[in-house]
Amino acid sequence: MPGSVDFEYDEGLNLVFTVDKWEIREKEDVDGFFGEYERYFDTIGKKFYMISCIDGLLVQGPISDYYAERARFIAGKYLLGFARWGSDSWARMTVRATSKKAQLLANIFDTREDAVEAIKRMQA
Repeated sequence: MPGSVDFEYDEGLNLVFTVDKWEIREKEDVDGFFGEYERYFDTIGKKFYMISCIDGLLVQGPISDYYAERARFIAGKYLLGFARWGSDSWARMTVRATSKKAQLLANIFDTREDAVEAIKRMQA
């Protein structure tokens, strides 16, 4: 069953906030998840920063290599920098593992405010 992603763009900060609610088990889930991102990102028309709430994201181990490959592609195509936040330990662990496979920094923080501060430091 497909999940969902909520998007909010702050034009002044050139920053997209997302809330991920998706369990990724197979290739079709990865394609659906990142397809949602690409459809939204294409509407912005320039590179930007992103902060994602990952508490509702679960990436199953067997598909993590493909997920990491797609994450790296999306980050390179659209993002100037990114941070994530959440308190769910399982989500944090799976995102950290896939980030390592994608050779991307995990940038996981405890709160949205901490993630915003990290992005502000990147922008400085």
